Amino acid sequence: SEWSERKNLFQISLTTPQYPEPRKIFVKWFQSITLDSEGVYIYDVDEEAIIKMSSLASSNLRKEIIEIPKEIRFPVKLYELALTQDQIRAINLLENLINPPRKPMTRTTVILIADRGRGKSCAIGIGLAGLIYTLINVKNRVRIGVTAPTLSNVQSLMLLAMKALEVLGLNYNIIKKNGMVLEIKGDKFSIEYWEPAILNKINVDIAVVDEAAGIPVPLLHSIWLNFKRTIFATTIHGYEGAGRGFSIRFMKRIKEDKETNLYIYEMEEPIRYGKGDPVEKWQFRVLLLDAEPENITEEDLKYIEKQEFNYVVFDPYTLFTLDNEKILRSLFGIYVLAHYRNEPDDLAMMADAPHHSIRALSLPNGKIVAAAQLAEEGPIPNEYIDSLIRGGKIPGNIIPDRLLKHGRIREISYGKGWRIVRIAVHPDIQNKGIGTYLLTKLVEEARDKGYDWIGSGFGVTEKLLNFWIKNGFTPLHISPDRNPVSAEYTILVIKPLTDLWRDIVKILNKEFRIKIIESIHDTYRDLEAEVAQMLLSSYEESNINQCSTPSLTPIQLERIISYIEGYMTYESCSDVITILVKHYWRNREKCKILNKDEEILTI
Repeated sequence: SEWSERKNLFQISLTTPQYPEPRKIFVKWFQSITLDSEGVYIYDVDEEAIIKMSSLASSNLRKEIIEIPKEIRFPVKLYELALTQDQIRAINLLENLINPPRKPMTRTTVILIADRGRGKSCAIGIGLAGLIYTLINVKNRVRIGVTAPTLSNVQSLMLLAMKALEVLGLNYNIIKKNGMVLEIKGDKFSIEYWEPAILNKINVDIAVVDEAAGIPVPLLHSIWLNFKRTIFATTIHGYEGAGRGFSIRFMKRIKEDKETNLYIYEMEEPIRYGKGDPVEKWQFRVLLLDAEPENITEEDLKYIEKQEFNYVVFDPYTLFTLDNEKILRSLFGIYVLAHYRNEPDDLAMMADAPHHSIRALSLPNGKIVAAAQLAEEGPIPNEYIDSLIRGGKIPGNIIPDRLLKHGRIREISYGKGWRIVRIAVHPDIQNKGIGTYLLTKLVEEARDKGYDWIGSGFGVTEKLLNFWIKNGFTPLHISPDRNPVSAEYTILVIKPLTDLWRDIVKILNKEFRIKIIESIHDTYRDLEAEVAQMLLSSYEESNINQCSTPSLTPIQLERIISYIEGYMTYESCSDVITILVKHYWRNREKCKILNKDEEILTI
């Protein structure tokens, strides 16, 4: 149809100077799924014609009768704000946070799980008003910290909290940011939004995490451990969801903790749709909101043990069709479970971004066990180079853009390579060498294509960085600050595929390590020592001359000897120790005499 051939603003945003025309796949996928879905009617307004009629079986499902429990601690007027019995039960569950945990328990945690549209955020907002109303009788001030991937994620919570506070007769003022509620502030209470990476640093009585699936599990566990009272709400399926696998990984450690009072409730009754509504089913299907990978069997494990994999090169034009819907759901389900943030835009980008491509590993029976999304970047057109060096921008081309800006080597512009946007392994079969196998295949194909490099960017953790370094990738750039959602620094890594790029990577890595050495006390003072050690030891050179001696004055030498003999304190010799440590890391290849633990100690 004409609609599928038009270019929209989203598609235009996916183009790059090297690929100015988007693919036109996603709208066709949208159309084909819509035409194939039950209970969906399509009417052409322009032609005044019915395009699709659909029979719909009548449903005997009835809305559950709302019944307020007899024994409650929150005022009954709060429960009357609930729209479903599920919300009643969720609000009632939050009453467990009124009393502080008693020994041997040190924490109380409430977890609400639901598909999108079940009213979990609204239930929490009502419950927070109830907690404030109850706790201000025993505390001078009640401070509640709320976090989520974005401020917009907590607006439903904030609005229902305000409504509930008004019902209780509690006055408040509102602080807004960009038209959204940032804080609800009363005389003796506050409900404050903080970014996920900041919440741990704030002293609050109750910590609330909404849309927890959009935040890395390690950060969620850190929030759980840091506060005595916590509430987590997570979407199973939906725009913010990450499948049931996320909930399992997130809750496993909490369930095993013997010092946590844990209350879990799954909300099932929808508010904006009837149960089993065909519109919701269509929405989940067309946007793959409930996509999950296939189950792994004993037969599959035998294939994996023998590394019987097929390297699959997907054509987006055939992948996004009804015939391959099952494969697409399985592939996208692996992405959803492996990555903490997923949006419908990610699916549309896979379909329409002209420089993106998809690769996977499948078993002999066709099951997808690993997947990668790739973006071709470079060479940078000549008209962009000088502008980028001076801080200009270019669509796409993330790796050459950053390396050119920070490396200042013009030859970077002329290289072409693959940026690995995502690489993910089925969560049930990780740590079996599957990711390394897929990475090896990607490198082989990149070489066959004549690329100069293959690289990636990711939020750095010790485990993730180790994966890339052990597979021959070299870190070349680190972001100047942490991501406000993941609380991680972003690292760029490269594996050179040509002699020229091996020389470029060698130069850039040396400059990168010098940058870390000279700024770890300042910009990167909170960088994890284990990560810093890996970054500083990320490049080994051969045929190195003999270790040099650090340049110390006679007095500095006397002072450090006195420190070694125990006569002077660290504080009185820290300047000399800094000189020695910097000298070691600048000359590590020449005079490595420390083991890993000793190196971490120097950092």
